[in-house]
Amino acid sequence: MNTIRMRKQLSPWLIGGAVAMVPALAHAEDEPKAYPECVKVPTESETAAAKGAYQAGNASFDEADYPRAITYWEDAYRRDCTANLLLKNLARAYELYGQKRQAVVALETFLVREPNAADKEQIQRRIEVLKKQIAAEKAAPVAAAPVAAPVNPPPAQTQPEPPPASDTQGKRSIAPLIVAGAGGVVFVVGAAVYGKASKDVSHYEEICPNRDCGNGANAAANKEAANNARTRKIWGGVVTGVGAATLAGGLIWYFVQPRHAASTASLRKPEFSPAVAPGFAGIALSGAF
Repeated sequence: MNTIRMRKQLSPWLIGGAVAMVPALAHAEDEPKAYPECVKVPTESETAAAKGAYQAGNASFDEADYPRAITYWEDAYRRDCTANLLLKNLARAYELYGQKRQAVVALETFLVREPNAADKEQIQRRIEVLKKQIAAEKAAPVAAAPVAAPVNPPPAQTQPEPPPASDTQGKRSIAPLIVAGAGGVVFVVGAAVYGKASKDVSHYEEICPNRDCGNGANAAANKEAANNARTRKIWGGVVTGVGAATLAGGLIWYFVQPRHAASTASLRKPEFSPAVAPGFAGIALSGAF
């Protein structure tokens, strides 16, 4: 009964510990040792002592003190060798402490003593991965052996590099082109609004000569539509003018600005540019590194 209770305490920790992935500590690996055969049933006092050592090992493992966790869990397993789940805990601690060969011994011992374990295949794959890592680590020092560098003649004298190109050979900022492009868009929109409004004004001037729409049923509606068309015509003219000015200003700015070397990174200060659309007029702020 004591052994069963201890295993129930181990299982929840193992589930949580299995998801902890911590880089292994660099440590000179010791010669692995085998676990003695389990030939006795632990006494009640041995089981109690094993539980205490197990819990102390948990605390040390959570603090990443893997040598101390190994010491506690090895003592717990020595006192109760029927608690085979401790071998999985030990394997993980040994692996994180850089003792991969001892981790393999612990996992192989677990499979021998728990041949019907539900995670048998997973443990076998883990053993294979550890063995491949061990083999790779053994081969690494050989591959990394230093090779004597050949004696090279002194470097030949080289001509000094030419001075950097002057600013006149650099590039201009594209910010003015962006402003000019925005002005072009505003100009096109304003021209479209102005053209449509002009047609509407001409239409209502025919219906309402001298701005007199008469007293018919549609007189009020025609008068309101005519006034709306005149307002849109005025706004269209304003937007067209702003767009033309912005387009021209952006192009002039682009051609008069100094050139800068292409490799020189600069901070462009915040810039203000007009932003106009049907029913809206304002200023746009832009800046870039």
